[in-house]
Amino acid sequence: MSEDGEGSGEKSFAATPQRLAEARAKGDVPKSTDATAAASYLALLAAIALAGAAAARGAGSALMTFLAEADRLPLLAPGGPGLAAGLVGAAILPLAPLVLGPMAAVALCLVAQRAVTVSGEKLAPKASRVSPVANARNKFGVDGLVEFGKAALKLAAIAVALFLYLSREADRIVGAAAADPGVLGGLMAGTLVALLTITALIATVIGAADLLWQRISHARKLRMSLQEMKEEHRKSEGDGHAKAERRRRGQEIALNQMLLDVPTADVVIVNPTHYAVALRWSRAKGSAPTCVAKGTDVVAARIRAVAETAGIPVHGDPATARALHATVEIGQEIRPEHYRAVAAAVRFADRMRQAARARL
Repeated sequence: MSEDGEGSGEKSFAATPQRLAEARAKGDVPKSTDATAAASYLALLAAIALAGAAAARGAGSALMTFLAEADRLPLLAPGGPGLAAGLVGAAILPLAPLVLGPMAAVALCLVAQRAVTVSGEKLAPKASRVSPVANARNKFGVDGLVEFGKAALKLAAIAVALFLYLSREADRIVGAAAADPGVLGGLMAGTLVALLTITALIATVIGAADLLWQRISHARKLRMSLQEMKEEHRKSEGDGHAKAERRRRGQEIALNQMLLDVPTADVVIVNPTHYAVALRWSRAKGSAPTCVAKGTDVVAARIRAVAETAGIPVHGDPATARALHATVEIGQEIRPEHYRAVAAAVRFADRMRQAARARL
């Protein structure tokens, strides 16, 4: 007994598609913030390489205009705030690719991770979010220690890489202090790009490792015990039986409604045991007989029984009964190729009614 209990409580089974779907509906998906940060760094580098020079020229030109004409700009006069806003906008607009590029990269990274979800549970207040015990468990548990280790590793790696780079370039950086302003600006820009490149490479390595860890951790967290597997299977089977029961009830309601229309028919054409098609003809000009009920085997027998009880003539024509059952749906008129055979059935029904009235 104890072994069964232990086996049923041990989470040794991978999460089923249903459990994964339920977790996703709750907003519980594997997501790497380090991978997203790496994507933003790489996108910023690409934006600098493609549009950095143009952005710097555009922003610098606008700012130089602002500074050069500072004493002549009527910023405090009527219309001055609008003029200032225009100048600031002219300086910011060239920098848009450097901002929009990383934003687009972050969005694409989240989509690629399938981490974009909308869940009300993430917005609902939970006591566990302010619980000291729960927060301590998150910080000092396995995931918390991994997060701390990643942060420490990332900080150490970036610090060491930047120290080595700056140590190697120290003489050039110090010597640039005496250079012309134009040359100094280029050296500063090159140094910043180099530092950003080092940071992006380190972030990419850590982001790839974190992405793998997040998926492993998420799969481990959603693993299921034998008891959970049994309960999910039982629940899905129960849902299947409930759906089948609802479908059966719906079919029964539709059948009963169809049988209620049989007494309104003019004739029922049957294959004596397997097919039955009840037709009603309004006899309006240009109209054709309409199917009000049809069925096979047990349903055909019930249609025939209702027709006989209601005094609706039953005409035996196996070929026509099979053809009508295969080609006409309930509520539809018969096809022209069946007019002749159905006309014979209607004439038979009329003769039967006339004979019945004559006997009365």
